[in-house]
Amino acid sequence: MPLLNSTTHYGAVTRFLHWAVFLLFVYQFLGANIMTRIAPGSTVFWLTQDDYYHWHKSAGLVLLALAIARYAWRKLTPLPDWAPTLTPVERAISHRNETLLYVCMFLLPVSGYLFVMAGGYGIKLFGWHDLFNPMDKREWLAGLARVVHIVTAYTVLIIIAWHVGLGLKRHLFDRDGFLYRMLPSFGKKARR
Repeated sequence: MPLLNSTTHYGAVTRFLHWAVFLLFVYQFLGANIMTRIAPGSTVFWLTQDDYYHWHKSAGLVLLALAIARYAWRKLTPLPDWAPTLTPVERAISHRNETLLYVCMFLLPVSGYLFVMAGGYGIKLFGWHDLFNPMDKREWLAGLARVVHIVTAYTVLIIIAWHVGLGLKRHLFDRDGFLYRMLPSFGKKARR
């Protein structure tokens, strides 16, 4: 698989960034649902509530770094042409959703960071190292950042649902091989 995008398929770097961000989003949503529902002192999959919070915050910073890398790669490398089977409406919605998703990829970790730092919770990087908190406790900012974080998370769910739904519709029902543009080829020649 070539590193760079072609006119019909995404390259290895784009695919890696796409799937890494997607898998971290899935992890973040699962972890957030667990950490907000288990009682302090309880464990789920051998991790405590504190462990989930530390890993959620740390993974958020990794997501921010990946979002920056993904955006830079997106600006530096041309994308494949639109899939010829997409309708004009699907293209328009997909373009708007892509723009909104990039905004959310930055807003979600930044709002989470502001929430925990302004709220005085801090970040213990992967449970090992406390990061420096550059701000004093500001309840109003923490409250605002928390709301933005939650609203952005639900917005991401809607965008991902559209994205996955369109891909599955095109691939399974329209049978146009749409997903082969982004899925790993696993040694087989990728179809158009």
